[in-house]
Amino acid sequence: CEQQDGQGESTQVEKILVAVTPWPASAALYVAQEKGYFKEEGIDAAIHPYISGHLGLDAVLWEKADLATAGDTPIARAAVAGKPVAVLATLCEINRAVLIVARKDRGISSPDDLRGKKVGVVAGTTADFFLHIFLTTSYIDSSDVRIVPLETHRVVDALVRGEVDAVSTWSPHTIVAMDKLGDNAVILEDSSIYKMTWNIAATKEFAGRHPERIRRFLRAIVRANGFIVNQPGETRAITSRRIGTASPLFEKEWGDYKFTVALDQSLLLNLEDQARWMIMKEPGSVRRPPNFMDFIDAEGLKAVRPSAVSIPGI
Repeated sequence: CEQQDGQGESTQVEKILVAVTPWPASAALYVAQEKGYFKEEGIDAAIHPYISGHLGLDAVLWEKADLATAGDTPIARAAVAGKPVAVLATLCEINRAVLIVARKDRGISSPDDLRGKKVGVVAGTTADFFLHIFLTTSYIDSSDVRIVPLETHRVVDALVRGEVDAVSTWSPHTIVAMDKLGDNAVILEDSSIYKMTWNIAATKEFAGRHPERIRRFLRAIVRANGFIVNQPGETRAITSRRIGTASPLFEKEWGDYKFTVALDQSLLLNLEDQARWMIMKEPGSVRRPPNFMDFIDAEGLKAVRPSAVSIPGI
């Protein structure tokens, strides 16, 4: 279909299906849709919620969605597996993206207290990687912790019901778990060991076939980021409605989210670190981490905001 632009000329409306994980880092997509930025850029964006980034990325790879929001871990896993994923831009950088929420009544007050305890985590996610580096930097062998694999929707309930002693997870699960546990909640964290990136990804085929659609999408996100800077309160209200978590619960964490539209060297380094971890977990594996330059498609972002691309050689 077509619509009229500001000069009265008709432009082709491009449909796009986006798999989005409902949490604060996805705020720019919610703002772009609610404020009409997608529409004004000629994008008919349908946002479908997926409970985690790895499920959203799977939807893209299975051609059930055109784009997906995902953390660095699912992207690294897809690349290691040889999947045709392409990162188009980083949408948000998050400090304290993953926390370990533990139960005080299980005798946990410090990292050392995790020894012998049950720690729940969704396997293959950013929280899984964070748990690995948290234990490593705390000088705790993973064999000394009883790691319990959980489905994403079970993380909070498993902790609240006492099926596990702690969980490694992300917002809004961290916020809900802390709210439900109240004074019984203990937070274990180390913001110096990991900064998460929240990215928008497609298949290589989609990125190659629809460059104009991607440019329009990214322009809308750039506009949304301007709104986020100027209207943080309204942004939190919009995000709260979309993720189903009361705005005051995540207001104090809002400063941990840096909304951006960029591609920089730190993303590659992060992906390489995670690829090495994944390969290490496979006994007898002799594979090397892939060349992640092959999994970055910067053409759309270079057209929209060239200065935002700072990866040498791209």
